[in-house]
Amino acid sequence: MVKKMKGVVAVVGATVLACTPLLSSPTVAGASSAATSSAAMPHITAKVTKQGIVVRGTAGLRAGRVHLTVKGPGTVEFVSFDPGYTADDFVSDVNKCGEKCNVKALKRALANATIHGGMTGGTGTIVLPTAGSYTPFTIGERGAVVGQPFRVSGPPRKSSAPSVDGKILAKKGLSWGGSSMLPAEGRFLFKNKRDSGVPHFVQLQQVEVGTTADQVIDALLAGENGPPPPFLEAGLLTGTLSPGHSMTVDYDLPPGHYAVICFFPDPNMKGMPHAFMGMVRVIHLM
Repeated sequence: MVKKMKGVVAVVGATVLACTPLLSSPTVAGASSAATSSAAMPHITAKVTKQGIVVRGTAGLRAGRVHLTVKGPGTVEFVSFDPGYTADDFVSDVNKCGEKCNVKALKRALANATIHGGMTGGTGTIVLPTAGSYTPFTIGERGAVVGQPFRVSGPPRKSSAPSVDGKILAKKGLSWGGSSMLPAEGRFLFKNKRDSGVPHFVQLQQVEVGTTADQVIDALLAGENGPPPPFLEAGLLTGTLSPGHSMTVDYDLPPGHYAVICFFPDPNMKGMPHAFMGMVRVIHLM
């Protein structure tokens, strides 16, 4: 389940990139149902430590959907690389996209890496679709850090996604689709549709009742010089998904209105966060 987060929205353009999982979340609700639905699939755990990233449960792993638990407050995501592109290349390129995004490096990373999702201190499922090597990574104050790669074998297992209470869809044109209402506790499917063309992640940020998407965007663009933003404390953060990939997220949040936001830097707009380009939607958790 994704951990409740306090103050996860940064309202200054330069700071907001620190919230980006690719360039930077989830307590456990419905634990019994999550365990039941994932009993037939492999279970891996990951944790960010001072020494790096520790991932357990990968021995003998076959391609397919896996249940993932990320322990502690850190975000752990999983990436696979094209031949000839290495983890060192990925770290170098990602670390060049900070306050001033090196668009050439960002485009090189996105052209050679596929991001399969991840969690921030919570539970859910991700899909490792084919046999091959996968690398865990996290992004903190000192930049990107990769863990020990692991291999999964083929052919892929047939494993369907667990039942969900709703969907959040990243769509073409930097827009959100899916459910406009969700239960306050449950599980949602996050899917980055293939025609979206770019990676996305989900940040759910509680906002004051009556807040519109335009008001959220205005607050983000105004930064520190604007009026107090309409953000409340509760929220969650998922890992990033490349186009055509999906994951499920277990969550437990207070009822209310939430802005669905993506801060991923756009490779075609000089690294501008997607939220600044209008990728915001307000939904209701009941």
